[in-house]
Amino acid sequence: MFNFKNPNQLYMKIYLRYILIFLILIIAGYITINFLVSKRIDSLLSEEKNLTYSGISINSLTGSLGLEDVNFTDTSKQIYIETIDINLDLIHYVINSKIRIQNVDADGLDLKIISSPDSEKISNKKLDFTQIDKLQLKNSKIRIKKENKTDFTISNFQLEIEDLQWSSMEDFSWLGNKTLRIEAEDLRYELDLLHNLKSEKFLYENARFTLSEFSIEPKFKKSNYVKHIETEKDLMTLKSKAIQATGFDFENKNSLKSIVFNKILIDTTSFNIYRDKTIADDTSIKNLYSESLRNLNFQLSIDSLLVSNLNLTYQELIDKDLKPGQIQFNSIQAEITNIHNSLKADHPNIKVQANAKFTENSEILFDYNFVPDHEQFYVTTRLRQIKDSSINDFFGPAMRMKLDGEINDIRTNINGNNSKMNGDFSIAYKKLRLNILKKDGSKNNFASLLSNVFLKNKDVDDNHKIKVVERDNTKSFWNYVWNFHFQGLKKSLL
Repeated sequence: MFNFKNPNQLYMKIYLRYILIFLILIIAGYITINFLVSKRIDSLLSEEKNLTYSGISINSLTGSLGLEDVNFTDTSKQIYIETIDINLDLIHYVINSKIRIQNVDADGLDLKIISSPDSEKISNKKLDFTQIDKLQLKNSKIRIKKENKTDFTISNFQLEIEDLQWSSMEDFSWLGNKTLRIEAEDLRYELDLLHNLKSEKFLYENARFTLSEFSIEPKFKKSNYVKHIETEKDLMTLKSKAIQATGFDFENKNSLKSIVFNKILIDTTSFNIYRDKTIADDTSIKNLYSESLRNLNFQLSIDSLLVSNLNLTYQELIDKDLKPGQIQFNSIQAEITNIHNSLKADHPNIKVQANAKFTENSEILFDYNFVPDHEQFYVTTRLRQIKDSSINDFFGPAMRMKLDGEINDIRTNINGNNSKMNGDFSIAYKKLRLNILKKDGSKNNFASLLSNVFLKNKDVDDNHKIKVVERDNTKSFWNYVWNFHFQGLKKSLL
């Protein structure tokens, strides 16, 4: 006969034994599955001939994959990542046979994109992803190379985004993700043959761009930049404390074909433009701003663009043996509203209002009104308290003449289009004389005396109708407006 002193103890031992066996089986199963999954993933990764890595760690229970020293290279890009950790939703994969990534955390990404004819070939491979719940890139660097030279770099690139749909990676719609945050430093871009664009810091968050310590810098010196061009072009130097754009959006989620901003602010800027006119003229057609807007290959809408505290210097070299002509516009404040290129807008007028100074007591007012669907435009200007010292540095080298005295007031009201302009010109001054210059820049006494015989130089307050000023469409809009003022000055002074 059997003697069970304590049946409960016996049952407990049996249960513990079964639990222990069950745990051993689970652990053994997990180890086996983890080994098999690791071998399978390692095998799949090894099939990608362009991919190498120094270490791999896999946890099939949590669905995590970690790689170290990852290198991927093909004809269009080179990718290096110090470490990357990926968490997969295995249940979603089992149920839907599609990969859903819960988290990607990459540190030390170095991405080089190479633009070449081979890189333009689009691969037919498609990954069956649904989405990435959260993506983080830290301490990254991006470079874009074209024609064996780097034309874009950005350093210390940090990116965070949630609920990233894989389908959005095939277009630009991921830029509209409200959780997107990008921060970077040391942005460098080759703007054109003569200039580089730079920004010390870049931030995008909540549909707001900020470029801090933004600059456009020339690649060459004023003395030799013309060796790199065939026709005359501007050499520009621009430095701005910050450029900020808010309310970024784009209506067509498949491409950047409809770009929207609420406001763009350009703060505290110095802008120097230098043109060497001792080489061949650029005889290409210069469009008015209305046509330039129409020719954009995307729809643009900006509620307002504000320019705060801009100092602009324009220099023009006419003769290698003389110093360049120079004119300065200081403390420019400007607002441009309703910038767009829609041809059927309910409120089509684009308005520019600006004020500036030559000197502390002078005043320059400028208003410009146009619509993008035709070339008709309206300009009004007013210039007050213009001292000879503020304009002679330009008049001397450019026109071989200098003013002696002060102009109290100049007003214009201009109606123009792509071929001609007309309007009103008025000027007021008390005493004014002309000094005509020789080719070497010295005063031509006889020509000056003769000119002042015909000059109206006492208590002048004149109004003139300027009937026709024809446009040279190989010159800029600003040259066009200047020609109207020049025609008015000739009528008034002579």
